[in-house]
This record gives sequence, C-alpha cells and structure tokens, in this order.
Amino acid sequence: MRSEKKLEAGDDIDSHCLKCKQMTNHTIIALTDGKVAKVQCNVCRGRHNYRPAKPEAAKKTATPRTPGTPRKTVGALRFETAVGSRNPAAALPYATTATFKEDDLIDHPVFGLGLVLSTTQPNRIEVLFKEGVKVLVCVLAPARR
Repeated sequence: MRSEKKLEAGDDIDSHCLKCKQMTNHTIIALTDGKVAKVQCNVCRGRHNYRPAKPEAAKKTATPRTPGTPRKTVGALRFETAVGSRNPAAALPYATTATFKEDDLIDHPVFGLGLVLSTTQPNRIEVLFKEGVKVLVCVLAPARR
C-alpha cells in the first residue's frame, strides 16, 4: 500500500497562478477541512485561492478536409451565410456619430465588413463580423410612431 503524506501549511504544491499565467510552485498558507485553500506563489509572491491543474481535455478527432483549404470558424460560416452576395462596396462606413439600422452592411476600420443584427436603445448596435458578434456604439435613428 502506498501512503500519501498529508498536506500541511508550509508545504509546497503546484497551482495555477493568475499573475504568472501558468502552473508554478506555491507554498500552502491555509487549509480548510484538510484541503488546500490558500497558497502563495513562489515566483511572484502573490497570494490567492488554490487552483489545481486542469485535467487534459479529450482531444477532438479532426474532421477531414482537403489539404490547402483553410478551416472556417462557425462565426465565419454564419457571416458568409448572412452577408451572402451583398455588395461590399455598398457598405456604410462605421463611425460612432453615424446612424445605423437593422440589416445595414457596415465597414468597420478594425473588424472589417459587418452586418447590423439589431439596435439597442439608447445607442448600441449588435454587428456580425467574421470573428463573431460585437456590440458597437452609434447614434440610433428616432423611433417611428
């Protein structure tokens, strides 16, 4: 039979450090009901809750694809479906002082071509880009009565 040493305050243990952004060696500083509660990083000296190593996630089997073709994200596929054959030259330039409505095609200086999905009062729009949906600030047109 294998006997494991009972952990005590002052013992060393590996924990995920948010400051170091990796697994590092820590010193146990507090136990609760026999379990490690608080630790101090031996690299940056930061004190935090004990964060054990995450178990390795099961690897997904890759879907076969033709060599040389890039993988597309779900957001990119959704974007291509939503934009379809719309003319990118007709896209409105994005500006925080501009007015947009649902289904407008916009051209953002950082995110590129986008489709306005919805407007939210008082001054926000949800826009679908290749990278995904972003919430942007703008001026909304007055509501129709």
